[in-house]
This record gives sequence, C-alpha cells and structure tokens, in this order.
Amino acid sequence: MRFRKQALWMTVASCLLWTGMATAQNVTAPSILVTYPEMIIHNAKIVPMSDSGFNQNTGAAVKAMAVRGGKILALGTDAEMLALAGPNTRKVDIKGRTIIPGIINTHSHMHDHSLQLWNTKNASKIEEVRRSFSVTGKDYAELKKGIELVVKEQMANPAPDQWAYITLPTGGSSGTGLGVKFLNDKAITYDDLNKLAPNLPVFLNSHPAWLLNRSAQNSFLTLYGLDWSQENVDRALTMNTTITRSLVVDRYFASRVQEMADVIHDGLMHQAALGQTTFSSHIVGLRIHDGYMNLVRANRMPLRFGYADRFCQQVEPEMPGCFVRKGDVAGLGTDTFYSVGVTLGGIDTGPPRICTTMEAEAKFKSAEQCILTPGSEYDKAISAAIRSRLRYIVNHVYGDKALDYFMDSVERVTKSSPYLDMNYIRSRRLTADHCGFYPRQEQLPRIKDFGMVISCDPMFLDRSFPWLYVYGKDKANRIGPIASMIKAGIMPTAEAEVDVESGTGPTYFAHQIHFLTRKNSKGDSVAPEEAVDRFQLMKMMTNWASHFVMKEKEVGTLEPGKFADFVVLSKDYFTVPEGEIPTIIPLWTVMNGNTTVLRKELATEWGTQPIGPQLNFQFATEFEAGGDGG
Repeated sequence: MRFRKQALWMTVASCLLWTGMATAQNVTAPSILVTYPEMIIHNAKIVPMSDSGFNQNTGAAVKAMAVRGGKILALGTDAEMLALAGPNTRKVDIKGRTIIPGIINTHSHMHDHSLQLWNTKNASKIEEVRRSFSVTGKDYAELKKGIELVVKEQMANPAPDQWAYITLPTGGSSGTGLGVKFLNDKAITYDDLNKLAPNLPVFLNSHPAWLLNRSAQNSFLTLYGLDWSQENVDRALTMNTTITRSLVVDRYFASRVQEMADVIHDGLMHQAALGQTTFSSHIVGLRIHDGYMNLVRANRMPLRFGYADRFCQQVEPEMPGCFVRKGDVAGLGTDTFYSVGVTLGGIDTGPPRICTTMEAEAKFKSAEQCILTPGSEYDKAISAAIRSRLRYIVNHVYGDKALDYFMDSVERVTKSSPYLDMNYIRSRRLTADHCGFYPRQEQLPRIKDFGMVISCDPMFLDRSFPWLYVYGKDKANRIGPIASMIKAGIMPTAEAEVDVESGTGPTYFAHQIHFLTRKNSKGDSVAPEEAVDRFQLMKMMTNWASHFVMKEKEVGTLEPGKFADFVVLSKDYFTVPEGEIPTIIPLWTVMNGNTTVLRKELATEWGTQPIGPQLNFQFATEFEAGGDGG
C-alpha cells in the first residue's frame, strides 16, 4: 500500500514537472537555464583566444559573457547575455574595456619569492637554522679572507646545527661575477673548507657556483633521513637551489606550516595582481607542499598551481626505483592544486656550468657540466619514469646538449619497450623550460616529433647575452628562438619570474614584451628575426600555455564550460602602440568567477572597495621594462 502511494505521488510529481516545463517554454527565460547566472559581464571587448593555431587568429571577440557556478555559461551579444539574467544576477558594465583569459605562467617559483622576502625581513627568527653573510672583495685573496673571518669570528660560537650561509658576488644573473669565478677556479676547495670549519656547516653560494663542506652535507642529508656517503652526496646534492630553497622551509617551517601557508598566500595574491590565474613549477622544500595543502583545505588558493612532482629527487639517492613505485600522478589533485607530472633537478645549471654543443675556449668548456649523461643516475631515473608511463617535466635546462641527452633517454626507452611508441610519447606532451641556449635549429624537427611544449622566459635575453662573447655572436638565435619554434609547429609558452611580492615592480606585459622587441633590458638586439607578434605572444600566455599545464579543456581560453578565469585590462593589448604594452594594468583578476584582485581604479568607478594587493607598478622604457627577472 505504501509503495502504491509513493508510486502515485511520483506520477503526480512527474506530471507537475512536465507541466511546469511546458509552461516555462512560454515565458522569456531561455531553455538552457537550470539556474540563473550569478554574473553577466557586458559592454566589453572579450577576446576568447580560442584559436590554438600558429597564426594571429584569437577567435571572434564578443561583447558579453554569462558566468554560473564558477564557469562560463555563454558568450554573445549584450542583448543575448542580459536576457539570461535573473533577479539576483550581478550585471557588470565593463565600459568597452578588453577582457582576456587569465594569464598562465608556465614556470615560476613564486612561493620561493615570498619565502625569500620573508627570510630577509625575519633574519633573526631563522638564526636557529642559519646566519646569512655577504662577502665581497676585489680579488680571490679578499674573498677567501672574508670567508675565514665569518667562520672564525662571526660563527665562533654557533648554535647546534646552525649554518653559516655565505653569499659571494654573482655579477647579476649572467654568472660572470667574481664569486662564480672564485668557486669555479677552486680558489677555495672542499678540503680547504673542511679544514677551516670541521664542525660548522658552511654553504658558499654564488649562483650557479656553490660549495658545501662535509659538515653541511651531513646536516642536510640527515634532515632527510640519509647517512653521509659520497654516493649520496653525488646523487642527491646536485644543485645549489635544493639547499637555498629547502633549508629554512624544511627546518624552521616544519612546525610552523600555518605561518608558511600565510606567507605563500600573500605572495600568490601579489602574483594574481599581475593578471595571473594559473602557474606551474616544481616544488623544492617538502614542507611547501604541506603549506599548499593547508591553503587547499581552507579554500584559500588564489591561483591554480600545476606542480611538477620532484619528491623522487629531493635528497633521494634511489631515484629510478622511486619513479617505478610512484605511478602516474599527472592530473592528480584538485582544480587549484594538482600534479602536471614528475621531474628531477635541472639537467644542467647556468653559465658557465651549462651543457652545450657550442664551441669555446678550453677554460670555458672545462667549466661546463652535464648532469644528465648516458648511463648517469639521471638517465636511469628518466628512463624509469618514461617506462613507468609517467609524464616527465624537464625542470631547468639551459644548453642544447642537455636537451639532446634528454631526448636520447626517451628515445632509447621507445626502442626497448614496444608498447611505448612515439605516438604514446607525443600523447604525454613532454616539456622543457627556460630556453637559455636552446633549441638550435637542427633540434626543431625532433622536438616537434616528440610533441614537446617548450616554456621560455625573455629574461634569458639578458642572462645569456654576455655569453655570446664566449660562444660566438652567431649563437644569438639559440636564445629563446620563439619564431623558429612556431614555424616548426612547436608550441612555445611564456614563463616569468616577476618579483612583486614587495608591492612594487613591473607589469607582466613589461616582462614579456622582450619577445616582441627582441631587445634585452640594456637595449641590446638579440636575434631580431626570432621576434613574435603580440597575438602569438598572447597565445603563449594563455591558449598554448594551457597545454603545458594539462588544462586546455578547463582554462586558457574563454569558452562555454570552461572555468571563468579572466582579466580586465586598463588598455586594449591588441591595438595600443607596442611601446605602451608594458603599461597595461590588470584592473580585475577573476578566478572561478570570483574576484581575486580588484584595482582601486575600477573599484572607485563601481563605488566599492578595492580587493587584494594594490601593486605600485613601475614603468620604464621598452628596453628596461621587465629587467633581468632574477
């Protein structure tokens, strides 16, 4: 009896539902609506960037967009979109301004920027971990004397396991400073440093050159549960960035994860103020992952972060086995924090320690370093990752020979594993970053055949330029050859280290404009034939970049069904004179249909309060805009 009553009620309810639907067809509400959109943007120039081709087509611009449930419901004319409005729909008149998809930065250590700034401001707090010193001098003797004074006087009575963290002159990012030469020439050796400080952990750093004494090596390995051995040192401590980005994070912040999460959040908000809604990088410092998860659980992520899982390399001496046991993690996570694949440390470093086919004087060639070579631990680990069907992200590559070695590793796997052919490799969309001195022209067909996506930073027009005097000015076309990659059918993407965490700095466009001008921050012309146009550059920052971060179905363009991640610009990027592009300010950054940052200029117009960091943008000439980038 009870069942019959329920069945009768369901029948009546069904009839009423169909009657209601029939009635709804006679009213003005469109049939596509399930619920009304929360927001309708109108009177705008919305450029969807929906064409992924190697051309200037951005997709047809529209005037209006409806947003519902954090996603784009529809795009069209003002009349079409406003007809979807319900009684509580927010209607936003953009007054003709240009809207683009949220910017995707395919390689940035923005959390490291935040933590480094925090370290500088809180030096006394982290003295339990390290004391930082800067040693300068006009020659090797003065540098060595300065190091001795730090160790013998400033660190005469250190706290238990307290490090002496000593930086030497770098000469900027080009690797031409006296400190780099001092360490590369072994003006102080490992044995010298051990004798000078047998019980004090000492780290000498002049990026990319560096030196740890045995006490520091032992301290760092112990932190990750490893005993000291030369084998563990050689396998696990391959780059100075592992130490610089991990020591404070994995010691001081290990018991202060909430505090670290707040520091990271503040930095991400500053980066969102540049118009970014998604970024990618690897994580160095295991507790940084914990900090991000703290933000995820509290629903506080202001950007989407597609991270490369580097945990099989961070002080991990058995990297191949770790990859075999890991399983495919690409795409694993949430909408705002997910893995884009696995990675190791850099497969070379920076000049002069790069891995290149370029010829140079013997003193420079002898300083080069190839971390990935046939039969090396990196070669074995990358091979294990590919065999285990993991998506591999090349994390930091500077020279062309290093990329050759990587592709050789992948190709050897395809030849020995019949179930992993090149079609499969293309489907994994392997990546590489930076474009310091690669790709050379002869590599382009092979990169295309691999289906790789290449992330490039215009900062290398600065960093690599001085080394043309070493390798030859005819090698300028190896520094971020974007036009050649596009011509070859390779998707380049845009990356940047834009430091604005202090509240002051350039716009994101000021950094990227160097790919248009092909002039570095000093005005030097660097292979002008490799310049791209503003439409291609915008694809590098949006559509093409979404393929790098494995989210081309969710972000990177403004299309129905995709996340409502977009930016309102102060000027029309697509029509202003090229020299004005660096002065374009993101007025409103939106992720998931929610405001992340609202500039005071637009807030005042709307009669509301600004939201998020109000960056003090610095504008310069087109040659200076963007600077070195770090």
